[in-house]
Amino acid sequence: MQNQEIPRPTRQVAARVEELLREQLMESGVDPRRLTPEQIAKDMLCTLAPDGSMTYAWQGTPILHVTPERRERDGEHSVLWRMFTKDDMPPSPGTQL
Repeated sequence: MQNQEIPRPTRQVAARVEELLREQLMESGVDPRRLTPEQIAKDMLCTLAPDGSMTYAWQGTPILHVTPERRERDGEHSVLWRMFTKDDMPPSPGTQL
């Protein structure tokens, strides 16, 4: 990404990420409604990569990967945000799923 600005998620993307994080926690047996802000701060980690992609991990286990895909069509630029839950997340070096 030479001299390109890192894309920022829209409010709609952020809302979808939040929804998927809740779903992933529930599937793991964690009720997000019962978590305190302190528990979330302690156990949820978001790693931001240089390309703007984000990997969310709960207690060290990756549960959601969000990556921007830049698109250009007829001179118009857009960003498509792809989201992968732990079941369909592409493996990355050093990651144990």
